Amino acid sequence: MRYFMALFIFISTLFANEQADFIRYYQEDNYTSYQKACQIGKGLIYNKLRDEKMLSLIGLACMRADYIDMLGIIQSRLYMTKKGRANATIFSSLVVQKRLIYQFLYDDVALTSLALPISDHPLSKAFVALRDKNYTRLSAKPLKLEFKESDIRYELYIDYAKSGKVAIDIFFADGKLQEHRYR
Repeated sequence: MRYFMALFIFISTLFANEQADFIRYYQEDNYTSYQKACQIGKGLIYNKLRDEKMLSLIGLACMRADYIDMLGIIQSRLYMTKKGRANATIFSSLVVQKRLIYQFLYDDVALTSLALPISDHPLSKAFVALRDKNYTRLSAKPLKLEFKESDIRYELYIDYAKSGKVAIDIFFADGKLQEHRYR
């Protein structure tokens, strides 16, 4: 009996430490820390985490780190609270938008009739530009598109050097570049 109690205390402490590490990385507010937070969050999810606030934070960290596939797993557990359901809708929408962008770039599937919840994520911005036909074709083979938003320019294409991932390169007015890759 003591053995099981000691094991339970050890596992509880380990779980609490993982949550503390997650929160620390999440609060650093940069791409690398979001990647680390998402990795820790994956472990928490696979340990049957049910706290919707924590699940939502993990989803936001994964979203900011471009781990969009994790959002599909997380959204299925967000159903108990109004905020959780709203987050699940955004997470689900990003997964669908990513898939639709793939279809558009590979198969030229029309997106004009689709309406999905939109966020400020680059995938949502690309989806809206494609849906509204608000883009310029830079090249046909391989297909490379450009769209703009204020002083920000986006390039959307398939990055064949990275195993055919959808690529969104963001060029800011100050010359800064942000690269996003999605499989």
